[in-house]
Amino acid sequence: MRCQECNGDNEPGSRFCGFCGQPLPASLTAEPATAVRDGWTWDNQQSRAPKQPLPAAGPPPPSERKPRTDATGLATTRWLCAAVTLDPELERRVLDEVLEEQQRAVVTTPGVDLVTVLKYALAAHRRRVIRDVILLVDLLALILTVIFFRSFPLFVVLLLAAWVTVFTHRYIGQYGPVISGLRPGRFDPRKVNSPPPDSFAGRQLQRIAAAGTTGNVTLYSGFAPFRGYGTARSNWSFAVDITRAPASMTRSGQRGQPKAFSALDVYDSVKAGLRGLDLPGVELTDRLFVNGRDIHDDRRFLPEPGGAPVTSIGPELMRQLLAVPEEWARPYLTISMTTWKGDLVVTTFIRFLVSGTDLFVEAAHSVVPPLRAEFKVVDEREPGADASEFFSLAAGTLVSTLPRLLGSVPGIIHELGADGKREKKRRRVEETRDYGALVSVRELAADTKWQRYFQIFDDERFVKVIEQRIFRSLIEFLKEHNVDTSSLESRAEMVINNGVIFGDNANVKESQVGGAGSRLAGLVPRVRGGESARSAEGAS
Repeated sequence: MRCQECNGDNEPGSRFCGFCGQPLPASLTAEPATAVRDGWTWDNQQSRAPKQPLPAAGPPPPSERKPRTDATGLATTRWLCAAVTLDPELERRVLDEVLEEQQRAVVTTPGVDLVTVLKYALAAHRRRVIRDVILLVDLLALILTVIFFRSFPLFVVLLLAAWVTVFTHRYIGQYGPVISGLRPGRFDPRKVNSPPPDSFAGRQLQRIAAAGTTGNVTLYSGFAPFRGYGTARSNWSFAVDITRAPASMTRSGQRGQPKAFSALDVYDSVKAGLRGLDLPGVELTDRLFVNGRDIHDDRRFLPEPGGAPVTSIGPELMRQLLAVPEEWARPYLTISMTTWKGDLVVTTFIRFLVSGTDLFVEAAHSVVPPLRAEFKVVDEREPGADASEFFSLAAGTLVSTLPRLLGSVPGIIHELGADGKREKKRRRVEETRDYGALVSVRELAADTKWQRYFQIFDDERFVKVIEQRIFRSLIEFLKEHNVDTSSLESRAEMVINNGVIFGDNANVKESQVGGAGSRLAGLVPRVRGGESARSAEGAS
């Protein structure tokens, strides 16, 4: 799939070019072989067929994934580009733990054009290498001057040249056209250079672009499974006895018995209830979470030993795992909302298991807080520095010139050993058998506390609305199948009454709040509908 802007060859179904970051025309993304259509991922990379036929999924729903505006996530992408430009340590980690890890999975980054961020990190890396090369030459000249020429004026000139190099590099990174190009209204991903398509970085960017557009598998490393979606702030689970008929039916002498159903029936019913939600930037998808240590011998997720793991699975395998999940490969219905110009990502994960006697429901809520404030200064920073900023930068670089001179030696050695480090990474993956993603770029740059008072309540609002709709759909579904819902209704009240409190520092934390249910009062009466009204009439 060729991009009309840069002529880059992208994976079929890509929504953004993996080379220049520009959106691909709809006519080019309509390829059915590998595409995202109506929020469902379709992939021609088929895995093992289900052992038993599954209930038909039916046609794709009219809209699982609400279309985003072009501005959604654009600000966050700009700020992350500024982050890897301004913060050398973040730039190093992004390249070392994401781009250079060719055998590891690529973590999903909601609300961010990760390819563009990596290109800015590569550009910052190139500027740093050029600085180190110049400083290394200057350092060698200084050594020769001391040993052979013993000229103090030449020594001073060479030190001055080193300072000018350090100052120029820092000035370009903080006040030059790169930073001014990240201002609102000036940001254009096409202005950053793309690596050649056949280079290592070019191939990696293509894989990362495919994972961001068509991926539905999260391969994580470590303990927490929801890598890329932030930290799980709360979770809950319960079981419902599906062998009991409603008490009202038993008292009236009706012979109705609970009707059998599958986990897929529950998923489809809850999805249908969630599609009508009027929330900003909502995405409703099926996503599989697998630990990277568990796929070494599984060709569904690692087609070739020593190669890269898959970023997506086909719809048949996904529905098979939804119907009969494996202990270490767990699919979740994932409901994500990206708001505040992409600066806040709230996600709810829900899973259903059905046995002969019980329906088990499991949910988790995670949030990725806003990006750190120091990365958003590009919104106000004008091109060039005023007098105070200029002299402050000059003084700071003067102090750091000698450390930078000496640091140019390991910097260049590190750069010359790039191939060796990639081989070492490959061997490490083979030895540990861990193919999971190491970090999320979005989480690396995230703050540890809220930045706006209203973000706290937006987070709570989204979660409560989602939970309310899930419980309503479950109660209605079970009633249709003649299952007693009294215990579920009690659980719904208890879960909805779980709220958020915060202190002066407004850190992200979860706690019980007495009376929090008043914000969503009437959930169960609305779910029960006429039944509650009839009960009230009978009592009177």
